[in-house]
Amino acid sequence: MAEKRTAPKHMRRDNSSVKVAAPAKRDQAPAGPAALVFVVAFFVVVLIPLVCMPFVREDVSAEKRELAPAPELMKEDGPNLNILSDTGDYFADHFAFRGTLVDLDATLKQRLLMTSSTSNVVVGSSGWLYYAGTLNDFQRRNHMTDHELLNIANNLALIQEYVMAQGKGFAVAIAPNKNSLYPEHMPYYEIEGEGERNLERLMPLLAAKGVRACDLQTTIAAQDDVLYYKRDSHWNGAGALLVYRTIAPLLATPVPLFEGAEQSITGHVGDVDAMLHPQTAQPEDDPHWVAADAWSFSNEATSVEDDKVQTTSSMPGATGSLVMYRDSFGNNLLPYFAAAYGQATFSKLVPYDMSHSAIAAANDVVVERAERHVDLFATNPPYLPSPERAAMPEGEPQQDGASVHLSTNGPYLVVEGTIDEACAAAEDRIFVEVTGVDGSAHVLEAFHVSEESAGTQDFEGAEDAQEEPTIRGDWGYRAFATMGGQGASSSTRVRVLVGDAQGVHELARVAVGA
Repeated sequence: MAEKRTAPKHMRRDNSSVKVAAPAKRDQAPAGPAALVFVVAFFVVVLIPLVCMPFVREDVSAEKRELAPAPELMKEDGPNLNILSDTGDYFADHFAFRGTLVDLDATLKQRLLMTSSTSNVVVGSSGWLYYAGTLNDFQRRNHMTDHELLNIANNLALIQEYVMAQGKGFAVAIAPNKNSLYPEHMPYYEIEGEGERNLERLMPLLAAKGVRACDLQTTIAAQDDVLYYKRDSHWNGAGALLVYRTIAPLLATPVPLFEGAEQSITGHVGDVDAMLHPQTAQPEDDPHWVAADAWSFSNEATSVEDDKVQTTSSMPGATGSLVMYRDSFGNNLLPYFAAAYGQATFSKLVPYDMSHSAIAAANDVVVERAERHVDLFATNPPYLPSPERAAMPEGEPQQDGASVHLSTNGPYLVVEGTIDEACAAAEDRIFVEVTGVDGSAHVLEAFHVSEESAGTQDFEGAEDAQEEPTIRGDWGYRAFATMGGQGASSSTRVRVLVGDAQGVHELARVAVGA
């Protein structure tokens, strides 16, 4: 029989002398009515924006952006694998009472923290608001290269030459950023950069090229009155009138200057104010000259913000025709020019269509562009025939010094590509020689292109240009050839030349259809 093991006597537990205290019982009262009400109220509040979506519609135009579209379960190429994220984006942009809640959030942050609830708006002092898209210029974070600025000057000089060769007046107006003129209300944590801004570096180059550009920075800064809105990124009515009066002397048509005209005060809701406060943006006083109302739309446009606006003046004595290429700064300029000219066309479309048919009837052409977008003149040259040059003496060719891409765009043969920077200097001009079916050669001066630009469909038969071109840096070029009135042809021969009027070098050639 197995031996039963027992613990030594001194190790045995004496149940008679050891008492273990039972744990204290906790109150475990069931959840009361208050807790239940709180939970239900929480879910009701959370679900209200979703449940009310089909029944609540708010004006979202003030946000100045495209909202997420309704999610689609199926795409053209099959099921939508991003249906969940698309649904989330749609809800974030369309939930009920969104504008009110966004407005409340913005108000609390602006008043209590002096910050903005959106990355598009900078909250300044004394109620001033700035557009955040100008911060790169303000802080000198987007310094253009000297070459890019030179490309802008070259291209504007070519545009001016083309327009004025047809006997038309021409002027360029670059609208300074609001914080370039009024930096004193910028918040302390947005520190202004050192050195000259791109616009300040560009103006001397334009002057050296003889470009008729208005120095609006100096003109506006010299005024005692504030000529920009406090809660908008643009100049106000008085600022627009000053700019109009600055541009007018450069043009061919005598126009009224609205001196002594009757003035009224209207209310203007600022664009950045509306971004921040879509429901409660407050209008600010805006001076308005009644005589500038003497015009009407002559196309399907209904607002000065439309991409293409055509107008007819009813002002006594209004004459002549104007074509203006502009952006949103042109909204307040438009009434003055529309009243002053018998007929006017205002276009926001890019690239600018400056073909003969677009400006043939115009007496004057004005180009207006915001400082923050001045790089457009280098990255996206206008659509116009390149100026023809006399034949120039040639030096030794430098083969494979440029890429060449040929395409057609309407009546034009478009020749574009890049230059090997080792084969040219930044100050050199770029030429394209096009030889037509009759053997006649035409030398055209090309636009200089910076950054990146994609070409159009390949020109049929161009063996060296079968891939979409990628133009990077500051060494791109683009020319529009009309072939001396013959039109583009598959028998065309093209050479790319670089240099100046004293002499050029051949960098590349393409025989189309060879």
